[in-house]
This record gives sequence, structure tokens and C-alpha cells, in this order.
Amino acid sequence: MSFSGRKDALAMLSLAAGAIGTSPLFAGFPLAPFMASAYCGAGWLTWQTTRSFRNRHIDATLKEGFVIKSDPVYIEDEDDSLLFGVTTDNHEQLRVKNSFMARHSAIIGQSGVGKTVFAEFLLWSQVARGGGYVFLDPKLDAGQKSRMAHMAKITGREEEFYVINVNEPHNSNTYNPILFGDPDEVASRLMNLVPSTEGNAGADHYKQTATYALTVIVAALQVANKLYTFGDLSIILQSSQAIERLIRLVPESGEKRSLEIFVDQFRKRTKNGSEIDTERMKTALGGMAGRIAMFAQGKFGAVFNTVTPEVNLFEIIRDKKMLYVQLPTMGKDIAALNLGKMVVSDLRSACAMLQELDEHLRPNPPCMVLLDEFNSIVMEGVARLFEQARSASVALLPAFQSFGGLRKVSPDFAEQIIQNTWNKIFFKFGSKEAEEAAELLGKTYGYIKSLSISESESSGAQLLRTDPNATDSDGYGVGESWRQQEEFRFEPDKIKALSIGEAFVMVGARAFHIKTPMVVFPDNLPPHKVIKHYVPLPHNKTPLEFEKLYKSLLIGGGDAANSDEKSKDKGDGSGIAENKSEEVKPVNLKGAA
Repeated sequence: MSFSGRKDALAMLSLAAGAIGTSPLFAGFPLAPFMASAYCGAGWLTWQTTRSFRNRHIDATLKEGFVIKSDPVYIEDEDDSLLFGVTTDNHEQLRVKNSFMARHSAIIGQSGVGKTVFAEFLLWSQVARGGGYVFLDPKLDAGQKSRMAHMAKITGREEEFYVINVNEPHNSNTYNPILFGDPDEVASRLMNLVPSTEGNAGADHYKQTATYALTVIVAALQVANKLYTFGDLSIILQSSQAIERLIRLVPESGEKRSLEIFVDQFRKRTKNGSEIDTERMKTALGGMAGRIAMFAQGKFGAVFNTVTPEVNLFEIIRDKKMLYVQLPTMGKDIAALNLGKMVVSDLRSACAMLQELDEHLRPNPPCMVLLDEFNSIVMEGVARLFEQARSASVALLPAFQSFGGLRKVSPDFAEQIIQNTWNKIFFKFGSKEAEEAAELLGKTYGYIKSLSISESESSGAQLLRTDPNATDSDGYGVGESWRQQEEFRFEPDKIKALSIGEAFVMVGARAFHIKTPMVVFPDNLPPHKVIKHYVPLPHNKTPLEFEKLYKSLLIGGGDAANSDEKSKDKGDGSGIAENKSEEVKPVNLKGAA
């Protein structure tokens, strides 16, 4: 028998005190007998009081308040593991070590049953031990943000806490996810904003054209050492004058040749040589330009349209900092979906960069990435993130309500996510998907007892008899048999009947019935006020600032052809031309090349 809890401890303490009071050491002490009897009496009363607790049994037949036997828990070092909860049968701590956390954890259950509270406790444990996290929260809950800020503050880490909140740009850090990474990575992030074109050859053609355009444009900008924003890219994709100006900014290189070859497909012959057909370019790239422009306008622009962003996701993860991202899914569902996709795409690039580091330079403990309401931000390609993030020391925690939402991406998407999550935490289900959850939790072998009872009675008489009595007989039999059969470890009805904060957990092959912990915060937490961080311009790089010239570049009122010769140096090395009203003359770039 294992002893645990306050009542058991009091009983054992009383018995020990009684034994000490009757020891020879206290011989001759007048109160020793009274002490011994009092302590023994207290011990006996405590023992009796705890009888129901000690004689508790596992009852899985109850509709509510049931207890199901758990597998043996892992005995882990507290410094190398996280607490998931306490088992309902033996009240033992279920701790999951860091290497298992890095294999990802799926948190599943209907709304309001404790998923976010449980995840909040995991994040608190992570902050308290000096780890970092990224939290994508689609609820836009001001209280949640204050609680996350409070965690950082009471652990002395408020300077490491960053917030992205497009609903309140004045109370948000800045972020430009397209400024970092190689051209292919940046183009991939942006193309994740476009819905799948599989099965539509025409749409796929324009998607491939936009992908190539973004790749060569970003490569040219990087070779020219120019810092750019969403607004700059949007103008380049729509303006022939902006493209011409960019070509002149790029030094002779393979990237410049690739850009010129791409632009050549949009050129048309004129009497003065050739010029870019703006209408053809807008037809091919205008849709992508519109999607990019969303991040350059209004509240989104105040957060994203910068060349000195405070948030660099790779550095956040590597340096074990904390990032809380609020997604306005209720009021701006399309914009929030695009923002979530952008962050997840940036996360993929960050993981790729982390994989290139030596193992001792990767975050330890693993950085936790909580993807709350995962159904609202799922997209193609995110399954690959689950396959490779472990080697980057990034632990993903997708939290969602149903498997059906994941299948909207593709029929086998839910299977890919479940396949790549080592830990599965099932809270209360309210639908028939509880059967699918029960299947995931596994089956075991049980025995069914069958009892058969038989009774018989007969009588008869002989035609010629010497005995006056007739022949009478009766019989009685009892048969018992046991049959082995496969059954669910946790029945679907039990998954539907879980209480709030109660869950079935699967860690590898072991299954547990636990009660999850929660963090209790002080009442009336003060509203969070963002801490701004000064970020200087990188050395030898200057802003592109095409957005400041949008009137001349988009409307055609400026001298884009000769702006390099007529520009006045602002003193920052940017070489931005002043706005002129002279007529624009087309340039024959083929001849110049």
C-alpha cells in the first residue's frame, strides 16, 4: 500500500508519536502513558476517518465522477519534465519529459471544458523554468493577454514578452515576416495566403507566375541591400515604373538577370523601343498584390509595414523569449486567417534555421508553440512542420475541438496531425467523434463472464412393479464460463461524460485518467501595456521606400526613368528620388543590357 495525502500522514504521525511515548527513553516520565494513549487514540481515529479513502475502488460504471485505472506513471526529473496532472486512481503526478514534449501534443475537446486553462498552466510552467513560447490566440481576449503578461512580470521576464495585436497597433510590437529568410522562403510565406489551386490548371498557372515573380523580386532586393515592406512589394507587383527603378538599383548579378528575364515577358514594342505592359502585369500579379497590400494598410500596416521590426520569430525561439499573437477571428476573419497563416509560415522558416544550428544552440527546454483553435488557421504544408519541428527543439501544441475541422484542409490532414503528435490530451467530447477518440486511446483485452443454470425433474411408473413407489428423479446444474474479448480502454460514453478539467491522456503507449491543474491569477489584473524595443537599421542596408513614391509609381506622375540622375541624396544613403512632374520616357532595357 502506498501512503499519500494529509489524512494518511496524520495517521502515521500519530502512530509514530505513540510508539515514541512508550519507548524506554521516556521511562519514569509521569505523562508518558497518557501521551501514548492519546497519540494511539488519535491515530486510531484518523485511521478510521480515512477508511473510505483507503478502501476506495475504481468504479468505471458511474455516469459521473467515475475513476478509471491509469497505467503506471513516468517517474521523471522535475527539471526535465512538465506536469500534466494527477491520476484519479492513485493521485500520482503525471509528468512528461522534455524529449516527449518535443514530439508534440494534441489537445482536443469541445469548447469550455478546460483546453486553454490546461495549456495556460503548461505555458506558466515553461515561463517559470526560463523557457520560451509562441502563443497564437484567435479569441482576442484582453484578459488572456494580461494573464500572459503577468506570468512574465512575476518571473522578472517582462522585457522578454512581445505582443502582436493588430486590433490595437499602439499597444503592439512591430513585425515584418517577409524581411527575413532567403527568397524562396519569403515567397513561400506569401504564397500560403493563396488558396489551393490543385485541380484548377488556370489558377495554378497564375499562382506559379506569382511565386516566380516574388522569388526573383525578393532576390533582387536582397542583392541590392534594400529593406522592404509589404507596401513596397505590393507597388512593385503593380507598377511598371517601380519594376524599372528596381532593375536599375540592382547591381550586375545573376539575380538582376533573372529579374530582367522575368520582366521581359511583359514587355511590348513601341516606337521608342519597348516598355512594360502594365495591364498584362496586373492581370498576372494583381491578385497577389492585393493580398499583400492588406498587410500594408490600416491597423495591419501600423504593425507590419516596417523595415525595423521588433519581432524576429527565429530570435524569439532561439533566445527563449515569449510571443503572444492575437488573431481577430471574430471581427476580421479573413484577415486573421491570413495573419495566422503568415505566422505559421514564418515558424516553418524559423525551424529550418534552427535545424542548421549546433544542437547546444537550440532552445533548451524546447520552445512551446501553442496553436489555440487550430481549426481556424490550418493550411496546406503545416503537416510538414509537425514532421520536422522536433529536430529544431520546438514543441507544437495544437488545440482544436474536432477532427472534422482538420479534414477540411484535406481528407488525410487530421491523420497526419494525429500521427505526428506523441502526446494526446482528450477533454470532454460532445459528438460522435468520441468514438474516434476512443479508437486513438487504444484497446485492451477484457473478460466477459457468463453464468448458466439448468434444472430438470422427471417421474415414471413401471407396468409391472414389485416396488409400490414410482420412479422419480430431478437434476440441477450451474455452469460458469469466461470469454476474452477486445474492448476500449476508455469507452466513448466516458469521453462524453468527462467533467471540466478532467481528461484522458495518452503519452506514447501509456494511457491515463487525470485531473488537470490550473493557474489562479489575482483579480483585476491591470491591462497590459506593451514594452517597445528600439531596433536600428542593419549595417549597409537602406530602406526601399517605394511606398512614399506611390503617386508617381502607380499613377505615372513622376519621372521614374531618370530618377537616379535627378534624385537628391537624403543623407541616409537611400537614394530616394524627389517627386517630379516631368513626362516619363520609356527606357529600352534590352539595349541597355
